[in-house]
Amino acid sequence: MKETAMRYVAIFLGSLAVQLALGGVGEAADPRATQLTYEPWTKTCLTEASCFVGAAARGQCSPSGGTLSVSPQSSKRAIVSANVGTRTMLEGTISLRIDQDEPIQIAKPHCYTLGCGGTLEADGEMIERLKHAQTIAVEAKNLTGQTISLAFPLTHFAETFDGPGSPPKTSGQGSKDAQQHTESVKQLPQCED
Repeated sequence: MKETAMRYVAIFLGSLAVQLALGGVGEAADPRATQLTYEPWTKTCLTEASCFVGAAARGQCSPSGGTLSVSPQSSKRAIVSANVGTRTMLEGTISLRIDQDEPIQIAKPHCYTLGCGGTLEADGEMIERLKHAQTIAVEAKNLTGQTISLAFPLTHFAETFDGPGSPPKTSGQGSKDAQQHTESVKQLPQCED
């Protein structure tokens, strides 16, 4: 029971860390929001047994960009989290598409100040598909009708997923890193609606 609770805490913290790493995905009204820089996949470990692999897309204003993370739960199961930056609630679901496969829906996304996100459970087949695919697209539509679309390259995903993670950080160090990143995101100009 304690291990399950720790996994959910790790997923929550991983999702939060990934969201902080991005600052938000783009409102199409501001061209700076679509000028995205994709960061490489990294493996972050909160404890020795609790790691996640994540990537971020950052825009030139806030909120813009998005994040995607995969948190292994076992060799045949992982939690996939997707976040998109928007000030507006979403219309429907967040959609994931691996290469040209059928879209996978993340039902019931939750929204917060600078974005919306959700999770889904992935089986071993989906994890293997990610390891051999070229891209994974994240798409959502907000209530103003604007489509948010990100295409994360899966280059080096397999090596990162199967490779070693960062050493676990002390709670003080992790909080300090998150606060420093939050401050850098605050310095971004606000996207225009």
